[in-house]
Amino acid sequence: MLFMDIITWEPKDNDEMTKRYSKWKWPEGVTVVSEWIDLSTCRYVGIYDIKNAEDYASSAFPWRDICRIDTFPVMEASEFMKFISEHILIR
Repeated sequence: MLFMDIITWEPKDNDEMTKRYSKWKWPEGVTVVSEWIDLSTCRYVGIYDIKNAEDYASSAFPWRDICRIDTFPVMEASEFMKFISEHILIR
């Protein structure tokens, strides 16, 4: 299932975030689809395919002490429209 993370941190922690991220290895059950860094502030956005809750926890737990992680289940808009047309009666 696809998830989007929006991760934010305080400017004072920027050096530590850069240091950790440069050494970071994703858990085996997490497939990164795409990642972006907000150039105007201390924010990261990533899209991942995560197989189970344990893999999500393994990817999020090491960062909880230094940043805020907001995670959302997501679906591409075209796939969502297909799902809606097949499963929900639109009036």
